[in-house]
Formats: sequence, C-alpha cells, structure tokens
Amino acid sequence: MAMTAEGGMEEREALAGMLQATAGHLSRAHVAALVAHPHAVRSALAAAADILTVEDREWHGIEVVAGVAPTVVDSAEASRRLSARSRKGAPESLLSSDELAARAGLKTRQSVHEWRKKGKIIGWQNARRGYVFPADQLDGRNRPLPGLQRVAELFDDGYAAWVWLTTPLTSLEGTPPLALLAEGQIQRVANAARGDLQGDFG
Repeated sequence: MAMTAEGGMEEREALAGMLQATAGHLSRAHVAALVAHPHAVRSALAAAADILTVEDREWHGIEVVAGVAPTVVDSAEASRRLSARSRKGAPESLLSSDELAARAGLKTRQSVHEWRKKGKIIGWQNARRGYVFPADQLDGRNRPLPGLQRVAELFDDGYAAWVWLTTPLTSLEGTPPLALLAEGQIQRVANAARGDLQGDFG
C-alpha cells in the first residue's frame, strides 16, 4: 500500500514539474487543477489525438496504441466526447444563468453574473450554453455555500476553482473541499486552497 501511495505521489510530482516546465503561460490554479486530475489530462490528450486522426488520416506521428480504431464523427459529437472525458459534472448538474436566477430567487440573470464577478458563485463559459454554474455550490436554501467566496477569489478561473473544490484531496484526508464547505469548515478549506496554490500538491 505504501508503494502505491509513493508511486502516486511521484507521478503527481513528475506531472507538476513537467507542467511547470513546459506550460509557463498557465496560472498556478490551472497547473494545480491539471495535476489533481492526471487521468483527465491523459483522456483529453487521447481524445484530441483521436480528433486529429479523424480529421486528417494522412498525418504522420499519430498512432493508435490502445482501444478501437477511430471513427469519423462530426464536430458537435467530437466536442461532446472531449467535454465528457475532460470536464467533471453531468450536464444536468450545470445551470444556465436563467436557471440559477430562478432557483436562487434573483430577479435577473444579470444578478447572477454580478455574483460571479464578485466571486460569490462559481461559473465558467460553455461553448453551447454561455456561462454555466454548478448546482452543487448552492445550499439547501439555494444560496451560495458559506465560504465559497473565500475559495473562489484565490483562483483565476471558475472551472479551475470547481475542479479543485470537487477533487478528493490527501491534504483533507481524501475529502473534496466542497463537502467540507457544506459542513461549515471554511477556514480549513481556505487554508488547503492556499497551500495547494503555493505548490503543495500533496
């Protein structure tokens, strides 16, 4: 068991080093999100390779090493597959600004975007639906979870913040930060976010 944990830690450290060396334009929050999800990174790269192979079968240097041979799909289907492999959260758990406004009792979707700009809620742009907002960031009264703003303001990107919030972290004993926010452990989650963004990926 110890070997497995050490192997996982070594893999994460190696991935962190590689990302920092080759993707200097990414923010610390983006690097942290990618390191937290090595399998999603691999899946996204595999999906991109599939798409490239389908688009131009004459390209050299792309080889299918596992799975079935690529099939021709249209761009909408390719986008759906890539999103499904790389982004967490079922589509039904993501609300549009109008849906969130109705659920939270806000008068307009502009109020939703004001909340997002102030960091009260988390949302990101979706190619098909404009901004989307995870429903799980709302409490039983359909208000943003207490402490959410303290975490959101630390990240440059709403999606990176959401990935971090929904990832089981060893620094939090394998618990996703979002679950701890729901229990009111705001300071613990805020401390973990600062630690991760300073480079402590453990």
